[in-house]
Amino acid sequence: MNSASATSQESKTYKASFDKVLASFVDEKGPGAAAIVSQHGKILYKGALGMANIELQVPLKTDSIFRLGSITKQFTAAAIMMLAEQGKLSVEDNIHKYVPDFPTEGQVVTIANLLSHTSGIANYTEVEHVWKNLIPTETTLDEMLIEFAKHPMPLKTGEAMRYSNTGYVLLGKIIEVASKKSYADFIEQDIFAKLGMKNSHFGGTQLITNRASGYSRTEQGIVNADPINMMWPHAAGSLLSTVDDLNIWFTALRNGTLISKASYKQMVTPFVLNDKSTSDYGYGLGMFKVNKYEAIGHGGGIHGFVTNAFYLPEKDLFVAVFNNSDSDGAPRDIALLLAARTLNIDVPAFSAVTLTDKKINAMMGTYKINDESQRTLSFENGETYSQRDDGRKWVIKPMSDNSFYYEGSLSYFTIDNNEQGKQVMNFYSDLSMKPSPAVKEK
Repeated sequence: MNSASATSQESKTYKASFDKVLASFVDEKGPGAAAIVSQHGKILYKGALGMANIELQVPLKTDSIFRLGSITKQFTAAAIMMLAEQGKLSVEDNIHKYVPDFPTEGQVVTIANLLSHTSGIANYTEVEHVWKNLIPTETTLDEMLIEFAKHPMPLKTGEAMRYSNTGYVLLGKIIEVASKKSYADFIEQDIFAKLGMKNSHFGGTQLITNRASGYSRTEQGIVNADPINMMWPHAAGSLLSTVDDLNIWFTALRNGTLISKASYKQMVTPFVLNDKSTSDYGYGLGMFKVNKYEAIGHGGGIHGFVTNAFYLPEKDLFVAVFNNSDSDGAPRDIALLLAARTLNIDVPAFSAVTLTDKKINAMMGTYKINDESQRTLSFENGETYSQRDDGRKWVIKPMSDNSFYYEGSLSYFTIDNNEQGKQVMNFYSDLSMKPSPAVKEK
């Protein structure tokens, strides 16, 4: 077989395997997902399954345009780094240089604090009045900041990493002051146009070819997502894009095409807190593990859409998955499975087996995770459940004599006896190699 034939056969193998992953999470007649996998500058896979518009029966395509949600934050962070390189601001600047009237309760909040979610400033999406009543309404950036100024700071600056969409809207204002352009114009002209991201936009009511509709699931079934005026998410979550464009974006980001490699390194370096510990977040990007590999990435959730994308530097592997439902689908799990297939990471089959009631009951009980938390397993009316503290009861399925998995997720656990003869639950999530143990108490 010549090299071209081998490459073609490899591509077909990837496609069949990856299509199967999408199909395991997506109903082709409902909301769906688009995905991309690239490595060493080569696209290994692009796929889409499900409907871009259910009412019109329009299928999703790989160039369907989705709301990104909080994946927007890395664009905002990169815009700040661009302006810093141009000498128009410094990440160490006090934010009052750009937003003098925004209250910080006597504390010095820097741009770096906003970027790293360490400002201590409240998160407006946790404020019920804003979320329930204001999100669908017309507004301006300055009107939003007046509203956000009413919310007290829950933490001291630099004390902890606490996610704040308000902080990123403030960054949008800082970009406007420093660049003398609207946030939308800066992102579209200085980033999207420069990189050839032709299917990426600041969200709004404009007509956009190939835009996917967003959905939610209620007790009545699938419905159109609740309305949102896209000015509200602004620099925290207002952008739209395709999986292809996001691959272009992240390639440019890490290769030094848009910002220097030193600036990119700042973005992906965990922030140092007041007590000298580090968070798991840099500037607009988080750091975490995918199996044994270090990963850099972010997820997003916004009315009608959930997204996830990450990069594994050691393997030069990028994966992005976008869903057009905020209730169905699991873009992070799909992305993790696509990465696992690419890197030959072993993943359990997640297929149910039948156990006797006696065997199941022997593993039921309360398992202590730590001094503050426990997980309780129960067997009721033929179904097995897992409940952490006072949270929701999740259905779990046995997949061997001593292991259970959570339906529709990559989480599972085994139950083994330790040296003292006590039962121990070893909990694995997100392809983790090391389990989180919990010892049975009763």
